[in-house]
Formats: sequence, C-alpha cells, structure tokens
Amino acid sequence: MANQKKVTIEDVARQAGVGIATVSRALNNSGGISAKTKAHILQVVAEMGFVPNTSAQSLKIRQTRQIALAVPDIRNAIIPDIAWSVEQAAKQHDYRVVQINTLGNARLELETLREIKKLHVDGLVIMPLAYPKTLENMINQAGIPVSVINYGKTLSADLKADIVGLARQEGKLVMEHLLQIGRTRIAYAGAPKDKIEERYRAYEKSLGQVDASLVYFGEDFSFETGRQAANYFYSLKHMPDAIYAVNDMVAIGIVNRFKELGISVPEEVAVVGIDNNLWTTVTSPQISSVSIMGNEVGRLAAELLLKRIQSTSPTEYERVEFEPRLIVRESSVAMRQYSHRDMPSSD
Repeated sequence: MANQKKVTIEDVARQAGVGIATVSRALNNSGGISAKTKAHILQVVAEMGFVPNTSAQSLKIRQTRQIALAVPDIRNAIIPDIAWSVEQAAKQHDYRVVQINTLGNARLELETLREIKKLHVDGLVIMPLAYPKTLENMINQAGIPVSVINYGKTLSADLKADIVGLARQEGKLVMEHLLQIGRTRIAYAGAPKDKIEERYRAYEKSLGQVDASLVYFGEDFSFETGRQAANYFYSLKHMPDAIYAVNDMVAIGIVNRFKELGISVPEEVAVVGIDNNLWTTVTSPQISSVSIMGNEVGRLAAELLLKRIQSTSPTEYERVEFEPRLIVRESSVAMRQYSHRDMPSSD
C-alpha cells in the first residue's frame, strides 16, 4: 500500500484560506489572530491530521516577526509620518519594524538591499531617493519580499516588488497653482538636482525656458537649505515673485528667513512646498503644500508587504497610486506688490 502524502503547513493554510504565518500563530498560540480564526485553523488541522514539526516549520516560514523600513532621512518631517504608519500596520500583524536610514545615498540604498538578509527580517519596505541604476536588479535579487514607496520615478513593469506611489507629478500641481495666481518670476529651491529630480523637471516643463538665476540647489532637504535659498534670492537684483520649494522643510526655512529680512509672504513672494507636514500649519503665514499622502502610502506599502509575506502562493505584484492634493494656505493667496527695491527697471 502506498504511503499517504504527508500533510504540510502549506496544505493547512490553503484549506483554511489563510496565510502560513496565520497558521503558525494559531499553532503556537501567538497574538495577532482572532479566536474565531484560530478555532477554524485548529479544526482544519485536526481534520487533515497535520502534525507540526516546530523546528522545520520555523525555518520554512522564516518567522522572525520583523520587517525592515529603509528611508532617506528620519530628520525630514514627512518621514516620521510614513514610519509611524508602517509601524502601526506591522503591529496589527504582530510584527516589529527595524528602521534603516540610507541618507538618500545610492551606495547605501544598494547596500541595504545587498545586506538585508543579515538583518534577519521577513521583508523590506524601501523608500528610495537616489534610485541608482542597479536598484531594480538588486530588488529582484533581494531574496525576501520587497515593497517600494515610490515618489516620481517610472519603475519597470518587471520589478518584483509591490509599488505604492502617486498618480500625478506633485511638482506639476505646484507650478500650475503659482501660474494660475499670476506669478511670472517663479524660482525653484531644492536639494541637489539628482535627488527627486522629477520635482525639478516639473519646474522646467512648466516654464519651457528656465532662468538659471532663479534656481537654487542646496545640499539637502533641510530647514537650513531653505534659509540659504532665501539669502540667495534676496541678493538678486530682481527677486522672484514666487518660489517652488522641493519640500516643506525648505519652504519653512525660506519663509522664516524672509521674515527676518523684512520680505512679506505672500504679498511680495509666494511660497509653496511639498509633503504637507504638520509644521506648515503652525508657521506664520501658514504654508501652501502638496499632500503626498505619506500616512496612507506608508500604511498600504506595509500591508502589501505583510500580505505577501503571509501568502501561501505567488500573486501578481501590486501597483497602487494615490492622488496628490494641493492644500492652498496663506503663503500663496495674494498677488505680489512690488517694492521699490525689486521693481524691474525700464532700461
């Protein structure tokens, strides 16, 4: 008589309609599972005659109960919102989050993917900033599930990762708004050109021809970069009448420094940022910004990752896009009133 095929944990998960990790939690009496689901799984276990091999099961499903989150810079005010959302989603599934700061550096982004297995995590949520050329290949070879928080880049359809990002270019919304309110001398203040370069490209495309004197590239995405940008624009013979800032921290730095210099926002210069972080609402004036849906993007990226980790069979990779929203506040509602200092000469 032929030996009956041994029932595996995958068979139980498939029959119960749940993930392998959920079966493991039921068998190990772990948290993160309802009493009803647990009872259902244990009933399936009994019906199928499954006998768990604890050590083999642990190796099979790699249950470290941890995922990693790789972000550019935790000091950027939008990143804590994203990190919080990822952590909360992970907690609901009884997972912990290991956080990595890549500093928006191409080498560190690749190193994170290359060394990720050494962290003993079950999956990775990564928010690239530098997007090195070999990034996609490294994701495909990571050996663990990966979920990408993507702002601006067009990624390959063959990328073996779930991707969550934006449906429209956020910089385009900024430029459309500034042109609509009648600003004609629009400046750009940002980090190095190769960092989130799509935001600068939106500036170029909207204007057609760029006046290089109205472009300031700082070292990073910080408050200090904004202050330095304000100093630079103030030094020009003819100041801009609007500034598109690469993110909110740069925008806040600009507004702060202009206040010290006696430049009125928005009467003389309108300022708009991107991220819609909390600090835009507590500045004076409050700062217009494009919401990139950081909380929702982070939450969904984590949920897609955890779903893939717990899945019993391969599924198509998800491509989800959120719609960015322009939030108009005090910093960009009035037409410029030229001062004598900045009035264009008639020569």
